[in-house]
Amino acid sequence: MQRRAAAIYVVFFVVVAIAAYSLTTVAEEPSVSVEGESYAQGDPITAGGTQWTVNIADGSGNVSSTNDSARFTTSFSNNSSLAFQNGMYRPAPNDSSEGAGTASTGTTSGAGTTGTSTTGPSTSATTSGGGTNASSSTPGTEFRVVIPNESAGSASGGNASGGNASAANVSSFTLHQEFDTAARLRADPAVADTTLSGANDTEYVRYRNGTTQTLEAYLPEPTTRNVSVGDRFPYRNNSSQVESINTSGVTLAWRANLTRSQELAAGENVTLGGTTYVAQFPQNDSVVLSQNVSGYQAEQAALEHFNDRMLGLWGVVIISLFAAILVLALAYLPVRG
Repeated sequence: MQRRAAAIYVVFFVVVAIAAYSLTTVAEEPSVSVEGESYAQGDPITAGGTQWTVNIADGSGNVSSTNDSARFTTSFSNNSSLAFQNGMYRPAPNDSSEGAGTASTGTTSGAGTTGTSTTGPSTSATTSGGGTNASSSTPGTEFRVVIPNESAGSASGGNASGGNASAANVSSFTLHQEFDTAARLRADPAVADTTLSGANDTEYVRYRNGTTQTLEAYLPEPTTRNVSVGDRFPYRNNSSQVESINTSGVTLAWRANLTRSQELAAGENVTLGGTTYVAQFPQNDSVVLSQNVSGYQAEQAALEHFNDRMLGLWGVVIISLFAAILVLALAYLPVRG
């Protein structure tokens, strides 16, 4: 009697497993495919007045756009140091992050847009004002930025001769050359690497041949440069123009290439020129961009619902077969007595 009951339960669980499995074989998976334009590597897309270029590789990619005359600005503060080398100025020491350029125009609309600027070979540019250029190969050459705290018409050599004036009246700044004595001594094989202190705290330079010279006489005459609004200013490989000056700093501006890009990922949205698209990759070398975002989301939700039901049916198959095996094993356990 026990084994007959077990046989009935085994048959029941097997029938349930077969029924669930049958449903998995006849069910049709909904497709996710909305209409849109297909693009291959290098194809252009015009959106919102901006032309983008499609870049695809191995089922993923991005769209990029280049502005050939984007406007960039940067600034450095009053009393900061600028190193001069190879005809260009840069923040000192060690090319600090101050004065990093940012694009102020030429931007494109779209969430997640990132941009990088690229500039061509540096162009020759000089600042106006007297003084001789410091040698680009001379180490330890820096210039201190001095902005007068008065109107430009009464400023003399960067020193204020009157009271504070409106920042809008400042139209020029001065570069005062400063020397890194230790660096110059290390680069000069004719002298020792350090100075000597004499009477009245006078510093001396000791030559390898045993002679000495005061540090003041050893160092060249410092150069002073005056720079005004509108002057070209060679800065960080850019031929910039001095756009504005106030008592706190100087703003430079230049034009260069600005490249922006947005990633394309399967099923993800991308916004170009104010229009939102959803990206699909039917093949590794092409992408379909569709404006029917809501339709794609509805089809994607239907596919997820289908997959959930398939997982449930497979769960029924596995549990039913396991239950049938368990009932059969328990029915044939030996009975005491």
